Amino acid sequence: MLRNPNTIPKGDTIIEDPAMEPFFITKSAAGAGGYTVYERVTKGEKNTEYIRTVCYPSTFNSALRKVASELMSVGEQTHFKTVKEYMLKWEAISNRMQNLVSID
Repeated sequence: MLRNPNTIPKGDTIIEDPAMEPFFITKSAAGAGGYTVYERVTKGEKNTEYIRTVCYPSTFNSALRKVASELMSVGEQTHFKTVKEYMLKWEAISNRMQNLVSID
């Protein structure tokens, strides 16, 4: 479900980085609230910007892993002719994410 980017609660922490685009993470300010992974989406004739909720991981590490996994399905290459080709893309994404923080 797509929603307006302005609907993220004001007290939530927003974690963005060019290495994660079009994804970003929020941390809920509510008591025991966890994290949310979002994807930026542009749709419609007017190129309206929305956000799509990807998942609600309980830890930051899990959120980063989900972003890395989602990055595999976006971009120019989503069809791989060999396992090696797929693994090279995964390695490039993992290296980019590891430059942010360890996602082990």
